[in-house]
Amino acid sequence: MNNHTPYPDRDPHRWMVFFVVSVVYFFVYFHRVSTSVIVPDLLEAFHTNATALGFMSSLYFYLYAFEQPLVGYLSDRIGPRRVIGYWSLGAAAGCFLFGMAPNIGWASVGRALIGLGVGGVYVPAVKAISQWYRKNEFATMIGVLMSMGNLGAVIATTPLAWAASTWGWRSTFFLIGGITVGLAFVTLLLTRDYVLPPEPVQLEPATAPGSNPGSRAKVFKVLASGQFWIVATIFFGIYGTLITLQGLWATPFLMTVLGIERIFASKLNMLIPVGVIIGSPFFGWLTDRFSLSKRNTLIAILTVYTLAWIGMIFFYSRLGTAGLSLVLLVMGITTGGFISTLWGIVQEITPEEILGLTSGLLNPAPFFGVAVYQVVTG
Repeated sequence: MNNHTPYPDRDPHRWMVFFVVSVVYFFVYFHRVSTSVIVPDLLEAFHTNATALGFMSSLYFYLYAFEQPLVGYLSDRIGPRRVIGYWSLGAAAGCFLFGMAPNIGWASVGRALIGLGVGGVYVPAVKAISQWYRKNEFATMIGVLMSMGNLGAVIATTPLAWAASTWGWRSTFFLIGGITVGLAFVTLLLTRDYVLPPEPVQLEPATAPGSNPGSRAKVFKVLASGQFWIVATIFFGIYGTLITLQGLWATPFLMTVLGIERIFASKLNMLIPVGVIIGSPFFGWLTDRFSLSKRNTLIAILTVYTLAWIGMIFFYSRLGTAGLSLVLLVMGITTGGFISTLWGIVQEITPEEILGLTSGLLNPAPFFGVAVYQVVTG
């Protein structure tokens, strides 16, 4: 049954699609940081060392990054619904395997499956949002989606630590796997892709033969454009620096500069994802609601982000606890705004029929940024 409307913004089903996709995306960020919370439990359970544990955790990022072009291609080819649903089943299998792993080897396989599975969520989500929502709503919805993801990262800290200590980390991951299976079937059975209405039959071709390039030619055109590589470079730089700061250096830096304990420094570090939760939907809404130039908005955001870094590097001794807390919050807010605004630009410069593949080609850039900056600063 071809159940669609030529006006997706009038179809209430789009809210069902967005809600389900957002909940699934919540677990993408949850898994991204989950292992860092249960490190002592994993070291004890597997009788391993920090190096092996670090390798196990990194498998998430490698598989996530390298599969993005394939995920993008399939999002265009078979639709976002099936990609998200099938890949979520893979993530659930990874959760179950991780929860029952007898040693670090099997835990690594489970972690790899989790990374592979959740890697099939964001790009098809971008594709689905672009289909179901108007262009002047796109940045707002991407911002809300990012907020849900960062909320997952927040829940994967103290709440996950509580669950692991109460029920055990294995039972906790079994529970997460069960929830993920449920979300996969909800995605497959209760949501649908937006289908464009059939075009009227034309007796004569509207354009000359060969004047309408195929998808492959359009992809090469996008990759050959300077805009694509500018966007990729910005993603590489901003996301790489922020996540390196948040994941590696913010807590020890605050402990050293402010002379505070690790727990308090970790709480201050949480201001970064809190800022992203605030900034992503706000700047998306701002550019959509007032039809602001996304490029000018992006320049303003990058300027403030750069000033925040200058303040932290050169004036940290004068800022104190309140000042450094504000700097971390501003970094998170501007990064959230940068993400929603930049993806709005991507939608504007990319043909709809290859938005999934183009997003898949672009999405590895921030992960490579994290990998490079962590090595350089380490």
